[in-house]
Amino acid sequence: MSRRDLSLLALLLVIQGLLVWGTFVTAPHPGGDNAAYVALGHSLHSGQGYKELWDPQAPPHTKYPPVFPMMLAGAMALGASGWLGLKLVTASLALVAVVGTFLWARRRLGSEVGFGVALLAGLSPSLLYHSHWVLSDVPFLAFTLLALWALEGVQGENGRSVGDEDGPIWGIVSWSLWGSVAFVFLAYFTRSAGLPLLLAAVGALALRRRWRGATAVAAAVGVPALAWILRGRAAGPGEGRYGSEFFLLDPYQPDLGRAGIGDFVQRVTENVVGYGGAYLPETVFGSAGAAMVALGMVLMVLALVGWVRALRTGPGVAELFVPLYAGLILLWPPIWSGDRFVLPLVPLILVFAVEGGRAATARMGGSARQWLFLVGVLVVGGPGLRDWFQSRAEGAACKSAAEAEGPWACGGSALVDFVAAARWAGEHLPQGSAALTRKPRIWYLMSGIPTRTYPFTEAPGVLLEEADRVGATYVVLDYIGSQGTRFVGAAMAISPERFCQLAVFGGEGGLPPTRLLQLVPEADSYGSRLEEDGIRLSTCPGPPSPEFVTDTRAPGAWTIPILRRAARP
Repeated sequence: MSRRDLSLLALLLVIQGLLVWGTFVTAPHPGGDNAAYVALGHSLHSGQGYKELWDPQAPPHTKYPPVFPMMLAGAMALGASGWLGLKLVTASLALVAVVGTFLWARRRLGSEVGFGVALLAGLSPSLLYHSHWVLSDVPFLAFTLLALWALEGVQGENGRSVGDEDGPIWGIVSWSLWGSVAFVFLAYFTRSAGLPLLLAAVGALALRRRWRGATAVAAAVGVPALAWILRGRAAGPGEGRYGSEFFLLDPYQPDLGRAGIGDFVQRVTENVVGYGGAYLPETVFGSAGAAMVALGMVLMVLALVGWVRALRTGPGVAELFVPLYAGLILLWPPIWSGDRFVLPLVPLILVFAVEGGRAATARMGGSARQWLFLVGVLVVGGPGLRDWFQSRAEGAACKSAAEAEGPWACGGSALVDFVAAARWAGEHLPQGSAALTRKPRIWYLMSGIPTRTYPFTEAPGVLLEEADRVGATYVVLDYIGSQGTRFVGAAMAISPERFCQLAVFGGEGGLPPTRLLQLVPEADSYGSRLEEDGIRLSTCPGPPSPEFVTDTRAPGAWTIPILRRAARP
């Protein structure tokens, strides 16, 4: 790599660092996936294996591959015990993703054009948004782009690309091949959606008769992948694994049954409309307005032209990865669909669009084509830059709310009360307690008390049966969504005598409070009762604990309780 390339790369890192930091939000995400990754990292860091410690039965985890939780465990080993330290792992990988884009695009398009493509990819509102959450999307993007860059060297005519001066290792494989194996491995074991990358890598190398490379990638990644699959099968029924959820009509309503051929056709139709009319323009431009959808269609047409032309010269890894990955996200349940899943395709779409644009302007002079590319960068990057300024304003609003009401304030008052209940429970409930809650993974992080989601059914007795099955003696009635009043409320209406109120959190300003309920043994009589105007909640016996501070602005509110306790000597 020349000094000019290194200068461009350094400039790119500075720009991307400013973009990421400008939209960075230190507050935790209100979704459960972020908490799940942290809990899995804690499980590894604490030496308890790769388990779902938030579940009362602590089963082996078989859904998320372990690379990202291992990275979080590494951050915990270095002292990270709060959200900021863990978020920096993802933010740093956003920079790596842009570096990977530049390295790969440079090999195909040249340094200057590769810099422009990487700049546009780094401006993606979806990339910047996910760069400050504890999710695997940005790490997967980073490893995928690095894998494409490394594989470009392996699939060349002589086993290496122009400018690759690395010699063979022990006369067996090249540095490019070792890098390819490593990055494909990391991508696959970061997200299960890495399967298309594995298939594309093996297929492209085999088509070019790079048998050594194809065998190395297949063996080094395929064998551990098979072991991961077998581990999941040995753990028991396939609940909670992508392989089993993929074939359900609705992964969040398994009672609806499995999807048939007609259902998959309907999925493809819905996803084509969703990705083309919303998710792709949102990922690239930050908006799905009519103008952005039209601009996205132009980009897609150019990318299709570039992809078809690339196929004519012999399909490489990128050419195979695009249809395999696109096919995957078009086939899975529409309820999973979103901008985060189209993110890995954005750099490839940009590169293929440039190649398609070059074909369309082949008769133009070199200077005119350079100016046209510059105009294209401004047109495509302008909306993303506008969205960046808007995101900065939104981040500032969240920061102000977090400073006033605590780190969870951006998720709403109901979530603040839920977290306060979890912190209280972690300090006061007996050792070995378990609960049924709406957000089990957040509850576990903030309390250390295992929990499971209460059944989403109003059928009589099901909630109580689930509590008995997992040994849960507490239930949380919250107002984060409608599920608490619907399902916990239904159980209380049917068997009010089985519940008593242990503690109440929030409820200021006329808002409904979060209630921590205790399950009453059938033989006891201090439970609640049903009256004409509703359920009259009785208070659980035992002394109250008014000394506990539920103020989420208190010192230590930004740390994660289970990590803080684990860090104590």
